[in-house]
Amino acid sequence: MTSSTYCKACNKPTTHKEMLVRKPSSYDTDPSLMGKIKLFAHTFINGGHYYDMDRYITCQDCGKRTLDNKGKAFE
Repeated sequence: MTSSTYCKACNKPTTHKEMLVRKPSSYDTDPSLMGKIKLFAHTFINGGHYYDMDRYITCQDCGKRTLDNKGKAFE
């Protein structure tokens, strides 16, 4: 998705691209088999990879990537 947003690096409104990235959970750091099972169960119970996301916008002119979590969906 693209939108026009003010870029602080360019100091003007530019076209930005939106990207959602999953926030790492506490189970991501456990490489054991039990850790993988816990991660799968946590992901399944909490609605998959779309439960806890960060929204980033990237300027199409300069390439600056900014965290932009706004709204009730990201609180």
